[in-house]
Amino acid sequence: MNVTISCGGIADKETLHARIAAALDFPDWYGHNLDALMDCLTDLDETAVTLTGWRELGFPADGFWQVFRQAATENPDLTVIFE
Repeated sequence: MNVTISCGGIADKETLHARIAAALDFPDWYGHNLDALMDCLTDLDETAVTLTGWRELGFPADGFWQVFRQAATENPDLTVIFE
């Protein structure tokens, strides 16, 4: 699966969590926090995620990008591309 998530213009972490969850079809139990994000990302099968506009967020989101990078190292089926 190839997924592109547009992050530009998002003003808060709740909206970013919601956009990620919708794009990756996370389960209902997704807790909208970084621990839950890590759990869901490391459970993905053969997925390439391209994050666009990630530098244009209206809030600091370094924790999100660290989770994506860490999940990609722990899950060999996950590829993360920052554009």
